[in-house]
Amino acid sequence: MATVEESYLDKLKDAIKTNSVTARARAAGDWFRSIVNRTKGQFSDETPKTILSRSENLVSKSVLGKMYFYSYDPKWKNELPWYDTFPLVFPIEKYTDGFLGLNFHYLPPKHRAILMDQLKMFANNKKYDETTKLKLTYNMLKGFTKIKRARPTVHRYLSSKVKSQYVLVNADEWEVALFLPVERFRKASKKKVWAHSKGMF
Repeated sequence: MATVEESYLDKLKDAIKTNSVTARARAAGDWFRSIVNRTKGQFSDETPKTILSRSENLVSKSVLGKMYFYSYDPKWKNELPWYDTFPLVFPIEKYTDGFLGLNFHYLPPKHRAILMDQLKMFANNKKYDETTKLKLTYNMLKGFTKIKRARPTVHRYLSSKVKSQYVLVNADEWEVALFLPVERFRKASKKKVWAHSKGMF
């Protein structure tokens, strides 16, 4: 059984090495079904819409340093080369009209794990439960030149364009949330988005 202190990348490597990726996917499904209070059916049938409609972890506001899923409809979507309509974000700075956040969906799973391992230094405690959050600002992030994978994840979000409540993901569930294949990119495939992101670090 992996410990909290084991790196997210190690957990992913272990799953691949031991051929337990299917088990991991099944565990992710169990976790997500518990969040959305689902008792029947398959995880693969879930969509952001059904996830949001059934979740028990819905909140109306986001808190800096916590992790969230939500539906989003960008203001400048016609000008953007691509965008994610179901982000997985850590808000790191608040503005009067929204927030700046790190959307992990802009990275492929391996690099999500590496970035999350790097960001653990900013956790306010090592409990990895509902009290844990990242104490991080954009300026702090810029000060750590080794955390280059964060670059493509930094995006500005307008509160008026958040089209759902937020699904709060507590720290003991971060690992699974990172690897759930629920990104919803528009105007480009995830492979194209991820290739572009890797070119930024």
